Amino acid sequence: MASHQPPLRIANVMLGRGLGGLEQALLDHNDALMLTGHDVLAVIHPDAAIRPAVEARDAPWHGIVHLGGWDMVAALRLRRLFQRFRPDICLAHGNRAMSLLRLARAAPVIAVLPNYKMKCRDVASAFYPTQSLRHYAEGQGVAPSSLHHIPSMVRVPPAWRPRRTWQTPTIGAMGRFVAKKGFDLLIDALGRLHRQGLRFRAVLAGDGDERAALEQQAQASGLCDVLTFPGWVTDRQAFFDGIDVFCLPSHHEPFGIVLLEAMAQGMPIVATASEGPAEILHDGIDGDLVPKGDAVLLARALQRAIADPARGARLGEAAWRCALETYDLPRVAQRIDRAVRDVVAASRALAEASG
Repeated sequence: MASHQPPLRIANVMLGRGLGGLEQALLDHNDALMLTGHDVLAVIHPDAAIRPAVEARDAPWHGIVHLGGWDMVAALRLRRLFQRFRPDICLAHGNRAMSLLRLARAAPVIAVLPNYKMKCRDVASAFYPTQSLRHYAEGQGVAPSSLHHIPSMVRVPPAWRPRRTWQTPTIGAMGRFVAKKGFDLLIDALGRLHRQGLRFRAVLAGDGDERAALEQQAQASGLCDVLTFPGWVTDRQAFFDGIDVFCLPSHHEPFGIVLLEAMAQGMPIVATASEGPAEILHDGIDGDLVPKGDAVLLARALQRAIADPARGARLGEAAWRCALETYDLPRVAQRIDRAVRDVVAASRALAEASG
């Protein structure tokens, strides 16, 4: 899949230490850029939670210790690193990466937009995954001609496989336990189903600041024998193999990589019509969308998914096909390859014109 054109030297920078979509985007872009033949250097914090995943890829990486986005010493280290590596272009994932790249006077820089908080002024380009984030980038002052539609990506199995026939169906969800993810809404909906006498099990994977509150809510809703909290799962395949319906109950979701993972597995999906899912899913075709914040309608959609597994299988197969045709990593890698080459060419032309 490597291009016939010479490879670029690309610094792929993400300086957070946690787990989430930002970290997954660093890994996915690394894989996509290497797949298309580029020389890629991942730049991360040495204590980053994704360090084992980076090391497992047997690809070049460098650790930058920092105290935050305005750490001048860290910026100097980054500048010295780039004097050796001499990147043709840098990808920035998150505001800490963006700030330190600016302090290090790195250029050109592409902002990979994960959400509505990333500052992307004065960048050579921005990668946006949804139209909503495109509008955000334009509001930040990025010229429309400098924007590239690069969706999040996932490795999709080459063939759809029917889900197992369940005896007691299992509803699954996964993510950071923060308010915007809407897991309180999911527990509310599950409590309603439980009180109606519906037989099911549920698993809520992940962790975060809201964990204690969510566990208390589950206990108050009578879900102690129904709902489990396994923490972060390292084996995503085993997680999806162990559930029958996937739910994404977010109040706000700029994109939703875990949604793509569920689509790639051909899962029946129920999601709230937050920003990303409303663009990704087609209601009633490859998933079910319900209004944000409505536990009654969320419970009703989950009940329907459990009651009609044949319909769920049809929607799951359509979700897998959509993921394969639009979000499969090798397909998105080709778009990234064209985009980074366009940005580098434009940057070089501008430099030559300037003198």
